[in-house]
Amino acid sequence: MYATATPQVNAGLLTSVDNPGNAADGNPSTFSVMNRLVGVGNLITVTQYLSFPSQITSGTPVTVKVNLPAGLISLLGGVQIQPFTGLNYSVLTGWQANAAGSGTTVSSLVGVAAGAGDMELTVTPTANYDGVWVTMSGVAVGQSMKLYDAYVMKTTPTQSDCGTAVDVLAGTRAALGISLLNASGTVDNPTNAIDNDATTYAQLNVGAQVLSEAYLTTIFNTPSQPGDVVRMLLRNVSGGLLNLGLISNFTIQLYNGSTPVGSPILSASSALKLTALSGTSVSDLYQLDISSLSTDLPFDRVDIQIGGVAAVGTSLRVYDVRRLPATPVTSMDGVTSSSKSVCQGSSSTLAVSNPQSSCTTYSWYSSASGGTALATGTSYTPPASGLGATNTYYVQANRTGCTEVSDRIPVTINVNPSPTISYSVTPRTCKGTTTASMSYSSSNTPTTYSIVWNAPALAVGFTNVTNAVLPVGTLTVAVPAGAAANTYTGTITVQNGNGCLSTGAPFSVIVDDKPTSPVLTVAN
Repeated sequence: MYATATPQVNAGLLTSVDNPGNAADGNPSTFSVMNRLVGVGNLITVTQYLSFPSQITSGTPVTVKVNLPAGLISLLGGVQIQPFTGLNYSVLTGWQANAAGSGTTVSSLVGVAAGAGDMELTVTPTANYDGVWVTMSGVAVGQSMKLYDAYVMKTTPTQSDCGTAVDVLAGTRAALGISLLNASGTVDNPTNAIDNDATTYAQLNVGAQVLSEAYLTTIFNTPSQPGDVVRMLLRNVSGGLLNLGLISNFTIQLYNGSTPVGSPILSASSALKLTALSGTSVSDLYQLDISSLSTDLPFDRVDIQIGGVAAVGTSLRVYDVRRLPATPVTSMDGVTSSSKSVCQGSSSTLAVSNPQSSCTTYSWYSSASGGTALATGTSYTPPASGLGATNTYYVQANRTGCTEVSDRIPVTINVNPSPTISYSVTPRTCKGTTTASMSYSSSNTPTTYSIVWNAPALAVGFTNVTNAVLPVGTLTVAVPAGAAANTYTGTITVQNGNGCLSTGAPFSVIVDDKPTSPVLTVAN
């Protein structure tokens, strides 16, 4: 929840606040500017009060986003954040409020002295409070400070758990022992990295100072789900090949609030996958995916840093930073795979083997983009009747109730044709003869055959055949010598080199009685 009540200002001689409403508009990219042109000690101050719509409970952290110039940071003083209650106005004293708990000076916050630029400063009041005031006093001549907003985190059960990028922080850091006043790094247009426009960009510039580092931190409105992927669109300033290893001290650090999550991710890390994109409106654009992280701990911000030793002149353009559901890993009939061959008349059960258990659904498509989902769920079995020779399906992870989706991952079912066998003339033989010949025709190159006889045939001695080599054109069927004259029935199947089996074809063998020997008589 942002502090959105009309901001109140105490400014007087040699101080001012430009656009005070911008610090209470709920927009983290707009800001007021607190100016203090000259001062001696704490005698001349400028204060802006930011009030919340309702009172906040003691112990609830409040965060103030500011932009601190290097000159102000280097002096380490003069800026105070103080929770308050009871804001009121007096003609004699101006706006006044009661301090709620202790105030915090910027110089006392850990890590502030290490960098300049956009920062989020968080304090935890020890009493209920209505808002916070920010005071600038006792700093050098001509100092100004940007004040973006103040907010507290609130639980909103009805809100979809979408990982939208809501803000960025950008600025300069200096190595230990290097004065920020000498740091020459800059970040141009930082909010362009989260504007959902792949043609606009933020640009990180290290500048001319060795050991100067530029940073850009993207802030998401919720913690990540285990397995989430961070995706960036990057480009060299001059275009051409992008090699992260040639960007001095290219480092990515995940955070949950102000707490680092995992170790810094360096340019050579296996968690990074850099891909050149084609067919985009921006030439020489690269996609950087950060996945396969060593930790599945939640994170809500991603910090990019470039610069450091021998980093003079290094620059990098960042067109987009976003967080996506984990890229699905597919399995087929329980085995991790992206393709499988089946026989005609069969199908395969496609599944996601790394499903995210929370806030994520899966959709199956027949096209790489667009179209209507064929099914939803972690598995899908295409109907065998609709399969052709080659069938490619795609699965996509969707964050529930959100616009965030993963890449569509293809999975292919290859259908091998099944063989056939047929015959036109029923084979027959005479009783006592041990073979019968059957001419046949076939398709799809069968190589072996099997025969299963029915019970009457088995009773007189016919034996089943399993995967015998199929002779060309004519099949010889074994007939028991003692089989009585009758019609005996079996089922023949053939199989080809792909392991595909034909439909069983019933057939019969007719055993005929031998004719009786003629009786000769001699007439007298």
